[in-house]
Amino acid sequence: MRGVEAAFAAWYEVEKGRFASEALRQILTEVAPAERRLAASLLYGALRRQSLWKDLIRNRCRRPFHQLAPVTRAALILGTAGLVELRHFVPAVLMNALAMRLRAEKAQGDEPLLHAVLHRVTEDAPRKMEQLRNSAELRDQALLFGIPGWAAAHWSREWGTSETRRLLRLSAMKAYLSLRVDPTRRDELVEALQAAGTRAWASPDLASAVRTASFGFPPGLPGYEEGAVTPMSESSLWVGEAAVSSWSGGAVLDLCAGRGVKTGHLATRLPEATLEAWDLSAGRVHAGAREMARLGVADRVTFREGDALELEPRTPPSLILADVPCSGSGTWSRHPEAKWRLAAEKLEDYAVLQVRLLERAADLVLPGGRVVYSTCSLFREENEKVVAELLGRRKDLVEVPFPFKNSLFRKGRPYGTVIWPGLPWVDGFYAAVLMKRR
Repeated sequence: MRGVEAAFAAWYEVEKGRFASEALRQILTEVAPAERRLAASLLYGALRRQSLWKDLIRNRCRRPFHQLAPVTRAALILGTAGLVELRHFVPAVLMNALAMRLRAEKAQGDEPLLHAVLHRVTEDAPRKMEQLRNSAELRDQALLFGIPGWAAAHWSREWGTSETRRLLRLSAMKAYLSLRVDPTRRDELVEALQAAGTRAWASPDLASAVRTASFGFPPGLPGYEEGAVTPMSESSLWVGEAAVSSWSGGAVLDLCAGRGVKTGHLATRLPEATLEAWDLSAGRVHAGAREMARLGVADRVTFREGDALELEPRTPPSLILADVPCSGSGTWSRHPEAKWRLAAEKLEDYAVLQVRLLERAADLVLPGGRVVYSTCSLFREENEKVVAELLGRRKDLVEVPFPFKNSLFRKGRPYGTVIWPGLPWVDGFYAAVLMKRR
């Protein structure tokens, strides 16, 4: 499979509701290594500023966009992103590959439209983008950087106009792969990655992190199959390390474990601890169990399927990681498809669930134990306000300081710590460490 063909295949999977990273990971096994970067660049470029590409297309297409064949819509969006953003790809080659895709899906009648629209877009996009860049209107900045207008307005109320403009730029930034590694083997693994052709170096901020200048294809990385390297953003690593620092013995519970990335982090960093991990999805529970086997810690971690609001731990935990479901707004540069699936009304639903999950964690943790609450969100409804609501009516809980300092950390207002997405390896996160009084 060639790169453009793979980008189409992944695009269709994303439209069905899959994460782009998951779709690519499955599809790229059939793609030559030299074509993988093109497929990922096209897909993420199209998703990152999808609203801008659609705006450019609609204003230059004589037929209603929604009435076009799915392959034609995909070709126009992928083509616009490729022609505007990819600096080292010959336009004629891209156009030919897009036309071939239309023919393969029996939409060759749309070839003239494809060529005409993309020709107009190529001519007009630089001027349109410069107009947006120079505009004082926040909605124009949101369109330029591919952020939903409602989210930009929401951030403006919380962070102010100047900080929101900066956040819009950062949320459109290309994210690079960072890896969790055993600190004692980091130099060895960096050398192995470099020898395999991956630009990699040790993170200056975390002893267990390696940074790369790559989108990454994890199964193909040296050390992945043996569990020596694991894709994980540095923000997520900081949250995991905060949980590790909060452990003083006893059982550990990962309340909303997902596919077990943070569970694996805790298990490898706390070799004397037994862990229980819960998730509502059977698929994620099975994926988490496979991840523990890859890491070689399956004997100390029990995954259980069920509702975290109803399950009972087999051993009362002294440490709970509550990395709760959220909007994912802090990870929009890494998972750009998520922002187009989120509506403003959903924030309230998330906040209600988050308060219930945090309270459940507070009920379950042993006296003297700690709860690490975290989200990958930059909306206060999901962060400070959730913690404030619980602390306001639970006198048995007290916040303790976040155990690390970094130039990207900001004090929450008033609770917790916000991790600002200021680097390609750092997503927007929030974390608060709470202790249950004895």
